[in-house]
Amino acid sequence: MKGHGNSHLAGTAKAAIAFALIALLLPAAWLFNAYDRQYRVCVPLENGLYLGYEAIFDLSRPYFKPIAVPKFPDGTPLIRDETWAIYVTETTIYGLAMGPSPDEDFRFAWRSDVGLVRQQDNHATYDALIAEAGPASLDIDIDSVDTGWLLNELLRRRQPASDRCPTSLLTW
Repeated sequence: MKGHGNSHLAGTAKAAIAFALIALLLPAAWLFNAYDRQYRVCVPLENGLYLGYEAIFDLSRPYFKPIAVPKFPDGTPLIRDETWAIYVTETTIYGLAMGPSPDEDFRFAWRSDVGLVRQQDNHATYDALIAEAGPASLDIDIDSVDTGWLLNELLRRRQPASDRCPTSLLTW
């Protein structure tokens, strides 16, 4: 009879642990699914890059909300910093990347045959890329936008279908 009471207690403990795990995993699964659907989308650009989110969860930002970045087809971000005043042409992406502090902000230009060029690193090449890039051709009437706004605008124009691309699960 003694053994019967212990096995009942063990069974109750196992059931309580199982219930607690399910109670914790269901909301986590729902949250992951919601974030996965929202932040794994991207838009292909004419110059060969994609505009999409850097990761599904960004542990360094409020509410873990990631930032939109230009990235390569394999999901690797071109720039990991928030980009403001981004311009996209048929061949080039250029703009201002905002680092963690104002001292770390930099102007950049990217073209597939040249790669990423920072203005302070190679001023002549940067100026040549900007001059050859031509006007931004996305039919956007606003002169200066950030990557998040631009991604949302391009996704809105592509409704109902949008592409999904490789996106990291976490970043910080």
